[in-house]
Amino acid sequence: MEKRTPDAAIAEAMNRVLAAEREAAEAIAAAQRSAESVIESARIRRRRILDTARRRATRMHVLGQSRLAQALRDLEGDSGGPASDIDTLRSLARDAIQNLARRLTSVDHEPH
Repeated sequence: MEKRTPDAAIAEAMNRVLAAEREAAEAIAAAQRSAESVIESARIRRRRILDTARRRATRMHVLGQSRLAQALRDLEGDSGGPASDIDTLRSLARDAIQNLARRLTSVDHEPH
C-alpha cells in the first residue's frame, strides 16, 4: 500500500476540485449558449407571428372598409329617400326590441 504525504493528498484533492469547477463552468457556458439559442428562436417566431397577425388585421380592416363603403353606396343609392321605407324600419326596430326583451327576460339568456 502506497502511503501519500498529506501535501500530496491535499494537492490531489485540490486538482479534483479544480477539474470539477472547470467541468461545471463548461456545462454552465454550454447551457447559456443553448438558452440564448432558444431565446433567439423564440424571438424569431414571435416576429413571424406578429407579422402574420398584422397582415391579417390589415386584410380584415381593408375588407371591412370595403364592405362598409359598399353598404354606404347602397344606402345612398336608394332613390326613394330616407322616408321611403319607414314602415320597414319600424318593423325591424319593433322586432329587435322584442328579441332584446325576450333575451333579457329569459332564464338562460340564450336567444330562442
